[in-house]
Amino acid sequence: MRRADRTAAQTDGEIAANFLELFRRMKRYVRGELPPYVENGMNEEKVRCLAALRFLGKSGLKTLAAYDGLSSSSQCILLGQLVDVGLAKREEDQADRRNVFYDLTERGHDVINSALAMRTEFLCGRLTRLGKREKTRFAKALTVALAALDRLPGDESAP
Repeated sequence: MRRADRTAAQTDGEIAANFLELFRRMKRYVRGELPPYVENGMNEEKVRCLAALRFLGKSGLKTLAAYDGLSSSSQCILLGQLVDVGLAKREEDQADRRNVFYDLTERGHDVINSALAMRTEFLCGRLTRLGKREKTRFAKALTVALAALDRLPGDESAP
């Protein structure tokens, strides 16, 4: 949808198209505008994995993979790298040793908190480009969008 085409969506198809466009732009903005967090050899995938662990707490591999939208094998490799550098820890389930749980280490908490604080500060700086009225409308739109997403039915197996 072009910028000049900013009329309110009327049909479910138009709403779906606007949603996909919003997602594409947000993904592009995060990739292109947010400065990468490079401390400790971090990349975007590792930051997202640490953020998932911060949000979910101690979790199994399948839960983390589903939350992050990765395959279990990709998630396992990523978690292994985080364990190797001391940002995450691996723990076997005593009741069923086939199950493995992952959690943040204290250092992992520090790294993800620092990465999120850096991004928040960066975005706060960008928000100063908006006027008061526009910022108020943007905040309200974010609240409405997040509330609507909470109500959309999703995969019940996902956290």
